[in-house]
Amino acid sequence: MKLLFDFGGVLVDLDKNRCFAAFDEIGFDIRPVLGTYAQEGIFSQLEDGTLSVPQFCDEIRKMCKGAQPTDEQIIHAWKQYLIGVPVERLEMLLKIKQHYQLYILSNTNSIHWDMALQDYFEYKGLHLDDFFEEVFLSYKIGAEKPDPAIFQAVVDGIGGEPGDILFFDDSETNCKGARAFGMQSLLAPAGSLWFNYFDEDGRLNGTSEEKIKQLLNKN
Repeated sequence: MKLLFDFGGVLVDLDKNRCFAAFDEIGFDIRPVLGTYAQEGIFSQLEDGTLSVPQFCDEIRKMCKGAQPTDEQIIHAWKQYLIGVPVERLEMLLKIKQHYQLYILSNTNSIHWDMALQDYFEYKGLHLDDFFEEVFLSYKIGAEKPDPAIFQAVVDGIGGEPGDILFFDDSETNCKGARAFGMQSLLAPAGSLWFNYFDEDGRLNGTSEEKIKQLLNKN
């Protein structure tokens, strides 16, 4: 079985309030467009690759009240949404990798993903490639979860059948989208609670296997 992990909220911790405050400082109210599991408006366009980072910054400036923030100020504010990947999750991924092939599927953007590459998976001399076989990113694919196109891109990239993939996401909507496409999927709540699907050695435990069977029987 191949395991596919969401990034935001599952691997990396998020802080909406810190992001709200950072955008307030530059005169932009991000609250109406910053969703828990998906973004809207220009933030969605940044994550599906429709807008480049410079275009995104230009659009933010058009909607700012008062002072016109620089690209650097806007990028800094957007970076405040991500906190980091706790060491305990990196250690768990290394255990799981001993038994399964691991992949990432994320609705994300180049600003946040550059942070991930630079900071979040540099651990004990290891890098992103030491944790995951391949990553699938919305802004590169041109589609966002739960669009079937993004799941098709994953299957095309990994190979094999959709049913060979077990997807972990903190959004039930995205999980349902994956199941509708033929993947297996389990809800992975924030705060490392998805650890409960694995034993101490990183193998899927009996409880999770039973849950997978129940989910498959519902479809």
